[in-house]
Amino acid sequence: MAILQEGSLLAGIRGRIGNIVIYQWKNKVCARTLPAKPHKKRVRTIPQQAQNGKLKVLTPFLKQVKPFLRTGFKHLAEERNITANNAAKSVNLLHAIKGEFPDQEMNWDAVLVADGALLKPENVKVIVSENAFNFTWDEDITATGNPNDRAIILLYNKNFGRVHANYSGAQRDELKHTFPMKPGYIKNNTYEVFIAFKDIMSDEVSKSVYCGRFTN
Repeated sequence: MAILQEGSLLAGIRGRIGNIVIYQWKNKVCARTLPAKPHKKRVRTIPQQAQNGKLKVLTPFLKQVKPFLRTGFKHLAEERNITANNAAKSVNLLHAIKGEFPDQEMNWDAVLVADGALLKPENVKVIVSENAFNFTWDEDITATGNPNDRAIILLYNKNFGRVHANYSGAQRDELKHTFPMKPGYIKNNTYEVFIAFKDIMSDEVSKSVYCGRFTN
């Protein structure tokens, strides 16, 4: 409620003007605004619900691997002037969710945890031992990749929300990398495994490669 001063423009008016009501109260002229009418909640269309469903599936994963995304999407984020997490979200919403709403789930084969212009690892193979993930990849026969590029690796355990990462692994021309882990982190655990290459001078990266799901 507001009290109007005598002689003011609205002091001599009584009644409603738009959403303002002017009235007399105890020899004073007062004004108050009418409460806004509640807006009816719009029913979301199926495409809108499907898009929201994708976000609900994708967001927990991106949140848990956020530190890795700062490396994997650094340059893409800078180009678009957005955060690395938002850059990863934009890319992965396109292909990383499969199924029709409401039965949507991660399409791990299409998930990217790094995205860039470098030549990516080819024909990656992973063997899990008692205390390590052992990676191999093919030689770069195109000679377009920098032999000094380093492997960057992400191991993601959904059940425990556990993330293991290496940001400076073996060089591209070494054709292999061993990622040691304590046996307790490997036995009876399931991991989604990714690898990419990074230029150690410019921090440019390749697209990541999904190596598969591994349970030991």
